[in-house]
Amino acid sequence: MKAKLPIISLIILSLLAGLIWRLEVEYHGWTGLIWISYFHLAIPIGFGLFLLWANCFIALSLVKRILLNAITVIFGILLYDVLATSLTYIFIGGPSAFILHMSTPKWLLNLIRFSIFLIIPSIPIGTYLILKIFKKAPHWKFLILAMLGIIISIPLSVLILDLINHKGNADLIHIIKSGMLIPFWVFSLGLLIIGQRAKEQKSVPKKLEYE
Repeated sequence: MKAKLPIISLIILSLLAGLIWRLEVEYHGWTGLIWISYFHLAIPIGFGLFLLWANCFIALSLVKRILLNAITVIFGILLYDVLATSLTYIFIGGPSAFILHMSTPKWLLNLIRFSIFLIIPSIPIGTYLILKIFKKAPHWKFLILAMLGIIISIPLSVLILDLINHKGNADLIHIIKSGMLIPFWVFSLGLLIIGQRAKEQKSVPKKLEYE
């Protein structure tokens, strides 16, 4: 049971992060675009819970642990900012969209919009590189799994919304709004932590052989 604790706790964490997001959306009201008019507390809460979970399975000295968390927080803030900007340019509509189109060069508009295709894979890649700085990177196959999990989760979430006949449309906006996407992304990133833990456990017997 102890060996399965990381993966079981990751599943619980993933579902909890999605639930917290959905509860906040329902609290403020599901109708229309209300959900993009306020900052979601579910973001720092979910991020904080993930960091807490990750710290439970990463062995580091206090100083290195503080540095790891500080770098991760900075990376998370930057990632949130560029992702929010890209999504705003993609989904914006009405008078605001007209003003944006009139005031922004077309090449820049498209660059910001299509940057989403670089931002999404940068989430697991950035996480992997941060772990690598502290010599805690898992085998590269876990990075591939994390990237595939995040990418595949997008059409998969759309399919699930369509199959369960979820309120609203089964599209990119609603997989974010409904919180359906969140558990898949949290789980995919968590695979990197699971991978580094598995790598360290395999290296322990080898170290003992030489001692």
